[in-house]
Amino acid sequence: MESTMRLINHIARLAQLYREKELAKYGLGGMHHTYILNICRNPGITQDQLAKLIFVNKSNVTRQLASLEKAGFVTRQVSAQDARKIEVYPTAKAKSTLPAIQHILKEWNQELMAGWSEARQQNFIAELEQLLTRAQTMTYGEEEKS
Repeated sequence: MESTMRLINHIARLAQLYREKELAKYGLGGMHHTYILNICRNPGITQDQLAKLIFVNKSNVTRQLASLEKAGFVTRQVSAQDARKIEVYPTAKAKSTLPAIQHILKEWNQELMAGWSEARQQNFIAELEQLLTRAQTMTYGEEEKS
C-alpha cells in the first residue's frame, strides 16, 4: 500500500506549485495565502500566535511577514499590552486581495474533487480532519491541540 504521508506530501507540493503560479499575479508566493487569510481573520494576531496557528516556526513567520510588509500586505506593531509581542494587521491591499486568494483556493479544491459526490467530499474532509487531530496530538500532545 502507498504511504499515506507520501501521497499527502505530493498533493501538498502540487498545491503549492499551483498557488505559486496563480498568486504570482498579485505579487505573492505560494505560502503567503496562509498568512494573509489568517491575519485578515485575526487582525492584531501576534507573530507567536500566527506561528502556532499555521504550524510554522517563529523565524519563518518573521521572515515571511517581513516580505509581506515590504510588499504592503501587512503592518506590524508592538503590542500596547505587552512590548515583547508584535501584532500583525492586514492592510487595505491584503483585504482587497483576499477575494482573489479565496477564489484560487476554492478553484483548486473544486477541480481536485471534481466528479465526487457531496457526501464523498464531506466524508473525505472529515477523515482528513481526524488525521490532523491525531497528527497534532502526536506532535504537541493533548494540551496544545488547537
